Amino acid sequence: MKIVFLISSVGHGKGGHFHDLNTIANELGINNDVFIINLGYRKSDVFDSRNYNTFFVKFNGYNFFKALGSIKSLTKKINPDAINAFDLESFAFSRLISLKFNQQNYLTKCGGPNPKRYFPQADNLVLVSDENLDYFRQRDRYKNTEVILIPDRVAKVNLDYTRINDFKAKHNLTKHTILRINRIGKHYHKTMIQSVNLLKWLANKGLDVKLVILGTIQNEEILNSVLEHIRLNNLENKVIVETSDVFTHNASELVDIGDAIIGTGRNFMEASSLNKLVFVPYNEGEYPLLVNNSNFNEILASNFSPRTKVKDFNSEINLNNIFQAFTDQDSQNSIKWFEQYFDVANGALKYEKLYQNNFNKKPVKLIDTLTNILYAIKTFVLK
Repeated sequence: MKIVFLISSVGHGKGGHFHDLNTIANELGINNDVFIINLGYRKSDVFDSRNYNTFFVKFNGYNFFKALGSIKSLTKKINPDAINAFDLESFAFSRLISLKFNQQNYLTKCGGPNPKRYFPQADNLVLVSDENLDYFRQRDRYKNTEVILIPDRVAKVNLDYTRINDFKAKHNLTKHTILRINRIGKHYHKTMIQSVNLLKWLANKGLDVKLVILGTIQNEEILNSVLEHIRLNNLENKVIVETSDVFTHNASELVDIGDAIIGTGRNFMEASSLNKLVFVPYNEGEYPLLVNNSNFNEILASNFSPRTKVKDFNSEINLNNIFQAFTDQDSQNSIKWFEQYFDVANGALKYEKLYQNNFNKKPVKLIDTLTNILYAIKTFVLK
């Protein structure tokens, strides 16, 4: 089968959906001919092209038809069996190309909150969370859209032991290490504060523990705010904030630095592939939430996001469970969640099955197609 994916780079091209696509394309590329067309200002450096081919098409918002022509030329040579977009902007192109090949169109939404503004009407919409699934299935606007849940999009982490050892040589770690990987910006500010709060609570309980925050700096003010919170709590010797490119590039390869991981989305899933003790940021609390068998399904529903809420939440019980988990880590079994829900090998089979049903082309949604094109142009022009 020949499969073409489209994705757009409006900014840095390093977001979670780029990593999702890289993993999915590599897995599908084992038994299929897979191609990624990356359009935008710059080519993403996430794509390793291990089991697929990558093409870049320049798009700045002003050259829509020129970019469309380039994509048409590429896909004419490939003659794909299915074309799948991985964001709204690239879907403006892929839905037109699918028409040319007399095929249904495909759009994947890689998590995030339910849309509050425009979201296109695709023939087939792939989602990764129950939160999104419930939203789209309940709305008449998408009653003619085939909505599919495929959360399996992560491969077991390939650890970089050279960099792990270099990190340990640079920093003096302790018996227990909590690891939080995220970009240091406004979106993750509360998560980092919660991580520091947890470290302080565990240290006060007598646990020999340090916190590592690993990520690139997006906002200096946020970085300074986190450092000030660390200073005010007298935790300078217990928190490591590492922002060097040497360690932040493909940071998931360093997950083994921590025995406990505070994760969202892919971070959480990758940590579970190594059977780590796992937490998620909690929406209405001062501390992260320990994920266990009793709350896993509720947390899964929101894709392990900072929006997480669980029924009958009790902060004291959560903290006691965390302390017990640190003192009895042999009981950790997050690997079973990876095997059942996150393994991309299962996800690739679901994508293949979806594409094999690519027949009975649906009616063209002309107004939505034009709206989608204008949305894509506006996003790039106003960047």
